[in-house]
Amino acid sequence: MKNLDEARAYQQQTQSRDNADLWSAILDVHHALTAAGGQGLPEATLSKAQANLVRAGVVSAGEFTDEELSRMATADGVREWRPDIGTLFANEPVIGPDRETYITLTQHQAQEGWAPGSEGGRTLFRLLRKEPEGEGEYLDFAWGEHVPFGAVRRDPEDGLLYTPIHQGGVTLYEPHFPHLVPSEYALYDEPDPEPGPDPFDVPDWDDLPANYSFNVGERFTCDGQLYEVRRLFDKVEGWRPPALSGDYYQPVATSVAAAQGGGEGEA
Repeated sequence: MKNLDEARAYQQQTQSRDNADLWSAILDVHHALTAAGGQGLPEATLSKAQANLVRAGVVSAGEFTDEELSRMATADGVREWRPDIGTLFANEPVIGPDRETYITLTQHQAQEGWAPGSEGGRTLFRLLRKEPEGEGEYLDFAWGEHVPFGAVRRDPEDGLLYTPIHQGGVTLYEPHFPHLVPSEYALYDEPDPEPGPDPFDVPDWDDLPANYSFNVGERFTCDGQLYEVRRLFDKVEGWRPPALSGDYYQPVATSVAAAQGGGEGEA
């Protein structure tokens, strides 16, 4: 062995195999709790059990999503790649020189030119990605990443969005980009955003139920006049506009037509 770090990695492999039954039992407890309607075990405990079973070879890293694998790496610890790191084990997570997390595909001895994310390491590691949560946000395509079916990636060469065609997803390596492989990727048509509320689609006083609560900034119409609420109040008899005009609400245009741009400006 080349160093203490490699010796510890071998020790972890042995311990995971020796305690595989214990880690499997922990997962069984978690599944039993969730099946009974409970919350299950803490996420950190679950991730650590899964990481040990992967290390022991009981399950494969391919059975988990990239997000699950990232959680497992965080809970169980991960080595940083160096050319003198020694043996890297199949399914072992590792931090590459680019600070990204990779899964080792095959056991091998680390050496110069075989770093994760490099040309030499392209068949030795797989990049882990996390899908963005924001609507309309997409990851840029990266060589060596396994892109699952249904995911969307932006091609850095043409700037367009692509999605895998086949159910099994796709992994591409340098020099291929999605736009160069139409047998694996199809153009993705970004859906049109949901239309926002019509700013002039406001309720009429007479259509609102009794005791309706008006919030500050809310708008309504009454007898063709548009009003904006200035103070919280409820719809009660005797407060119909213009009774409280200038206090609880105020006219914001001479008419609904004016508010829509067809008449005079605000009052």
